[in-house]
Amino acid sequence: MIIDFNDDSTPLEFNADICIVGSGAASLAMLTKFYDTKHKVIVIEAGEENVTDKNQEIYNVIAPYHPFDGAHNGRFRVFGGSTTRWGGQSLPLDKIDFRKREWLPDSGWPIPYDDVSKYYSEVDAFLRLDPAGYDNDIFALLKEQALPEASELQFRFSKWSPAPNLREHYRKIISTSSNINLLINANLRHVKLTEDLQDVQELVVKNFNNKQGRITAKKYVLACGGIENARILLASNSQLPNGVGNSRDLVGRFLQDHPRAEVATLTVSKKQQAYFNYFYLGKTRILPRFFFSDDFQAKNKILNTTAFVEFYTKEDDVFTIAKEIYRKQVRGTLSLQELKQALRLVKNIPQLLQIAKHYYIDRKVYTPNARARLNVMTEAPPLRENTVSLSSEVDALGMPKAIVKWKIDESVRQTFVATTHTICNYLTSAGFGKIEIDDWLTSEDWVTHVRDSKHHIGTTRMASSPENGVVDENCKVFDLGSLYIAGSSVFPTSGQSNPTATLIALAFRLANRLKEEV
Repeated sequence: MIIDFNDDSTPLEFNADICIVGSGAASLAMLTKFYDTKHKVIVIEAGEENVTDKNQEIYNVIAPYHPFDGAHNGRFRVFGGSTTRWGGQSLPLDKIDFRKREWLPDSGWPIPYDDVSKYYSEVDAFLRLDPAGYDNDIFALLKEQALPEASELQFRFSKWSPAPNLREHYRKIISTSSNINLLINANLRHVKLTEDLQDVQELVVKNFNNKQGRITAKKYVLACGGIENARILLASNSQLPNGVGNSRDLVGRFLQDHPRAEVATLTVSKKQQAYFNYFYLGKTRILPRFFFSDDFQAKNKILNTTAFVEFYTKEDDVFTIAKEIYRKQVRGTLSLQELKQALRLVKNIPQLLQIAKHYYIDRKVYTPNARARLNVMTEAPPLRENTVSLSSEVDALGMPKAIVKWKIDESVRQTFVATTHTICNYLTSAGFGKIEIDDWLTSEDWVTHVRDSKHHIGTTRMASSPENGVVDENCKVFDLGSLYIAGSSVFPTSGQSNPTATLIALAFRLANRLKEEV
């Protein structure tokens, strides 16, 4: 059932077995484990059905160092969270991401890779992806001759969900469920602890009209994202001056994202598009990618990295217009005006037929009139000084705004340089034509060319002891009996991949545990 906290008839108190705060990917994944069970679950969502300026303003942050655009345009305070706007890309972490790497301080997870990887096939099903394993031979999938082997490079792929707006698939189940309630327009304002400070007593929620309520449960899960999870814990400081779960000053530290940049221009050819442009398995869009071997990373002491070729067209190009219309149609946001624009594409029949031939017959994307750019995305080192902290300035709900301090260090540039030259040298030797590497890689202002990837990671990191992290190997906050955290904020390191597949895998893992405990 979906309940609106703004309604006058909505009660002020709720009780459940499990309370999940947030309704994004992690929350929606956890709920699949509780449909039609004996467990009474309530989901607390600050937003409503649609994104509003008032709700989005709550996500405004102060970023004194490097711009952190994803803090606002990568987070959405709405039912479904960022899954209402994301592209839908899924890519697992690598085994090396879980290991302690001597060249990367504070690396290593307290759980083995297999504890997470066993859920990746379930993640594929949740995202409605083609079940092809990520270890499949990409050249066989492409139906192209294999490229020459290289000891330092690997060729794999990521998968894109054909239905990335997850709430539209799961809304009906939630709205008709007898044991799951979704409470919208309810902003978590405070985590109140018991008198002995050993557990959670209740959650205090409020709306913009100062209506205040309380939620009690046997187990609580924060699933609000890498910035908001930390902000909520830090701002719940009326009983503990440093906030909840922060006795060792670790909440909000080790903030990570994926530094990303365009690094080189390729001379466009049909061969490049055949190997590096998107292709399809059923309804699942596949993106070919470059990866780097463990030995190469260790030898060069670099961060784990992935790269891909993106084929750009001008805004008024027929392909650009067709692509945007397709994306909005998939998300269910296509307007009448855009539909009329689609009809005007008819005058470009020859070019559209060429695109259609590649799509329907070859099951590949062909981008005419394209400019090919090599994109590199690397993990960020887990630096203690990169933080989410609280400002003295408060938002419309009276909650301190977040200060996001994110700096990119020299290891990121070294990684960009090593991986870019390796890929470009390989492509040249493999007959892919002339490649021009951007000169900003060696300039003093190199950091201005790097942007974040809207991936907020590490601020409530998982560890084997409270001296090194905020949550234990089961994602439970140290020193508290019933508070858990879901999402990429528990990742100790960010790895090379988008975090969504792994945070969903961890959400399944956590839900299975809670089912046994409650």
